[in-house]
Amino acid sequence: MQKTDLAKIQKQYYRARPTPELVTIAPGQFLTVEGSGDPYAGEFRAKIKALWATAFNIRKICKLQGNDFRMPALEGYWWANSGDPLPSVTTAEWNWKLALQMPAFVSRGDCRQAAALAGNKRLPFLDALRFEAIPPALAVQILHTGSYYEEEASVSRLYQYMRQHHLEVNGVHHEIYLNDPGKTPVDKLKTILRLNVKAG
Repeated sequence: MQKTDLAKIQKQYYRARPTPELVTIAPGQFLTVEGSGDPYAGEFRAKIKALWATAFNIRKICKLQGNDFRMPALEGYWWANSGDPLPSVTTAEWNWKLALQMPAFVSRGDCRQAAALAGNKRLPFLDALRFEAIPPALAVQILHTGSYYEEEASVSRLYQYMRQHHLEVNGVHHEIYLNDPGKTPVDKLKTILRLNVKAG
């Protein structure tokens, strides 16, 4: 059985350079969950557990249907209701959406069935999961290497690039986590930092 690998099919989506660049992002379908507050608090941990458990069940269901896929990289969207940069507000004011891109052969019904199976483990927040389409976009991005708490310089380079090219932010801060923080030294963590933009 051939295994679909979105990282190979959508190379532009899952790759970035260590210098800012302007890219066109293809549309996709995603399993998502939203929340707010400290990403090291209980709600975040519980929701990410529900997201991964359901995603693995989706893969099991698809394999029974003759389709298999590699688990995609986790993504996060981050914002504050005030519109202020996250470093300038407390973590209690943070909002976030976690997302996993699903191959085109995954259906909404597959996601519902997978969440129901995850319910057998009595996981909370399964009813908070969503299966949603995210439209194409124009974005600027950069590859950040190192701690998640040391992204400010990389983000500043994105904003400098936007000013130079007369672009404006058209969405919230988006991150794609290319390796596992539980298995990777902090100084080797690789994260794509991305901002949707429009002409200024």
